[in-house]
Amino acid sequence: MTNLEPEAGVRFGRTTIVAVVGGLLDQEVDAVVYPANRRGVMGAMPGAGGPLGGAGPRTLGGSEIERQAMAHAPLDLGTALVTAAPGLEQRGVQAVIHAVIHRALGEPPRMEDIRRAIGAVIAASDRDRWRSVALPLLGIEGVAVRGHPEPLIGALIDELVGSLRRMPIRLDRVVITCRFQDHATLAGVALARARERLWVC
Repeated sequence: MTNLEPEAGVRFGRTTIVAVVGGLLDQEVDAVVYPANRRGVMGAMPGAGGPLGGAGPRTLGGSEIERQAMAHAPLDLGTALVTAAPGLEQRGVQAVIHAVIHRALGEPPRMEDIRRAIGAVIAASDRDRWRSVALPLLGIEGVAVRGHPEPLIGALIDELVGSLRRMPIRLDRVVITCRFQDHATLAGVALARARERLWVC
């Protein structure tokens, strides 16, 4: 039976995925995912306050997080880079996972790069044995979506669930952070559908 309670999330094997309204740094997780560009420069997040809930990792961690990311530039699109999280440890965050989806700062991402980056994020989380990760709706504001955001959100959820199916993941919890309640609701519906369509018990 699929659990449709948004607070409880939907279970995929050992991993529970839940969609919430809030910032990445509002979540009690081991690692947070940050949408990155090939240079590793951490610019302002789109929207009021962005998915980080008011302050970005660069602000809270000085410039050390950004320096660590930039030391590996140029980063390959569709990959994930893990850095330490100086300044964020007091929130319980042990790592920042940079999902490389932008060619340049402010440039809209391509869906193919977002899909590959999601798989890379899940693989990096498992490799480094993080038990919980907060993940924004990558590209939701950068990808040109005509009309309703439901197709994009559905595609992101399908890729996330597909990544969990393809790998023997030890991740316990993924928190999908959304700026708006309607996005969280759509993500919850997409999770329930993915559980029915894509997951074999």
